[in-house]
Amino acid sequence: MTTFMSVIVALSALGVTISVMVQESNQVGLGTLDGSGSASSEWGANRGTSRKEMLKRITLVMSIIFFISTIILIAITQ
Repeated sequence: MTTFMSVIVALSALGVTISVMVQESNQVGLGTLDGSGSASSEWGANRGTSRKEMLKRITLVMSIIFFISTIILIAITQ
């Protein structure tokens, strides 16, 4: 059982890491200096089926799995 939970912890940690690395930054950076950043580019970006929202959900689910499986692994080993 310890080996199984260790694999779950490792896979969920890898999943969280990858999903966070794939997400785009919310910061505009130097793009705001020329005034080209407009609110119209965000139109439809917060829909439930967008890539951004799907990555947020994947990150949330993987982090919950990581947290719970880590607690279970600690409880099993002690």
